[in-house]
Amino acid sequence: MKHFVIVSSFLFLMTACSEKDLDITPTDKLSDATVWTDSASASFFLNDVYNSLNAGPYPTVFTNLPSEISNDPLDNFTDNTTYGPSSGLASASLFDNSSYGPLNTCFDAQWKNMYANIRKCNLFIEKVTAAPFADNTKKTMLAECRFLRAYYYRQLMDLYGGVPLITGVLSNDGSQDIFYARNTYAECVDFIQKECDEIYADLPLTVTGKNIGRATKGAALALKGEEELYAGKYEAAAATHKKIIDEMGNGKVYDLFPDYAGLFYANNENNKEVIFDIQFAPVIKIKTINQYWGVVELAKGGGWGSCDPTQNLVDEYEFTDGKTAAEASADYDPTHPYLNREKRFYASIIYDGCTWRGKTIYTRTDVPNNANEINLTNKPGNAGRTGYFTKKLQDSTIGSSPSTLDGTNVIVLRYAEVLLNYAEAQNESVGPDASVYDAINKVRKRAGQPALPAGLNVDQMRQRIRHERRIEFAFEGKRFYDIMRWRIAEQIFSQPIYGMKVSVSGNQLTYDKVKVRTIKFDPTKNYLQPIPQAAISQNTKLRQNDNY
Repeated sequence: MKHFVIVSSFLFLMTACSEKDLDITPTDKLSDATVWTDSASASFFLNDVYNSLNAGPYPTVFTNLPSEISNDPLDNFTDNTTYGPSSGLASASLFDNSSYGPLNTCFDAQWKNMYANIRKCNLFIEKVTAAPFADNTKKTMLAECRFLRAYYYRQLMDLYGGVPLITGVLSNDGSQDIFYARNTYAECVDFIQKECDEIYADLPLTVTGKNIGRATKGAALALKGEEELYAGKYEAAAATHKKIIDEMGNGKVYDLFPDYAGLFYANNENNKEVIFDIQFAPVIKIKTINQYWGVVELAKGGGWGSCDPTQNLVDEYEFTDGKTAAEASADYDPTHPYLNREKRFYASIIYDGCTWRGKTIYTRTDVPNNANEINLTNKPGNAGRTGYFTKKLQDSTIGSSPSTLDGTNVIVLRYAEVLLNYAEAQNESVGPDASVYDAINKVRKRAGQPALPAGLNVDQMRQRIRHERRIEFAFEGKRFYDIMRWRIAEQIFSQPIYGMKVSVSGNQLTYDKVKVRTIKFDPTKNYLQPIPQAAISQNTKLRQNDNY
């Protein structure tokens, strides 16, 4: 069910109206005098707070959509994918040359939108706390809204570091100081931990029917644990994720969905692996991943090719013996490099010669009039730049044309992440004990890959976990934050980013790596994003991140 994606008609109340404006109760809208009088009316407001959920930072592109589902997804700001030749993309015009700053940010609307969402949460919490309806109902609704507020703060913290923590409704009538200085990052992390701990008791273990998609105990723990991991609080992160595994995992509430590719399909929404997702629905609230990311030329409508997997990522996918080509896999044949790959490769990557939506896709250079051919000259228009297109997160039953209505949910937190988060946190705090092997090997088993070799030390296990995260969460927006929190961006971006040129030579195909992109990264400042100058000009108490 996707009932809370509908925007209620009373939303004019949220920010702009004065008390005078609300003196007259309209007959066709909910007024401030009536919306808080019963839980049914208040729930419409909460629905809109859910409806404001985003799957990633808002990029500076015309779509003004969350980055995970736009034509400039967050993986485009990593070595996993690269943008197509479309103009105006922040990953191309700003991120690659490290030219972004307070006046030209990569994620232009993020600061403004998240604080607008936080204000909605604060207003709901204030009004419902004082509302006359049943305490049990109020407890659950307040817990849900506090979860959403914590989520919106996470969206800010992961980009900017410490941000102002505002937990009350601010008024610009001159009665209070509405400008806040930034809290430290540690204080923000503590806030997320405390909020999630306090709301845990008031959230349901599971939800069904019309409540599917709402916050649960597992969602609160997963949000808390992920932030603890990102903050390097490894002992706490391990404990939080272990609680999910012990009390809710292994089929009690959550488990790995058996089909990695199908995990993201519309007909498998809200499956047992999903801990928290953003609800979409055709007509009401749609997304257009299939158009933005899709293969350029297809019978069901061509895409834009704006999220192209790189050769750097493709090289990370193992062969069926559990090794990569760089590790001298016995299954690797350089004349047929796409044979004998692991299941996640075939679920995630569209490559030269594969079948997609009933058509053989050729990215090679020798097929006449082929719009899917690798675009080595960055000619304008829709085209792929790496010799690959993205398959994962696209539903093969849904077309790519602009008129296609795709209502597939976007998964934010899932059980595989709990397992890999636990493995990383436990390895960093205790070392590679049996529980670390067990967690990571469950994810590998679902992918059809052999278990990790015994006897790995902490450093070796760390690299194995980082490799597994890159493959498992490709195109889900996790790589960007991983690179930043591990402080390895200058190392990653010092290397060229490659595509694969496939051409015909006689009766043979030849495969040549070609450089398609370079990224300049300044470690003195680029680990955090700049706070928009508009926000700093408005609030002189805000301090800009260093060196911007």
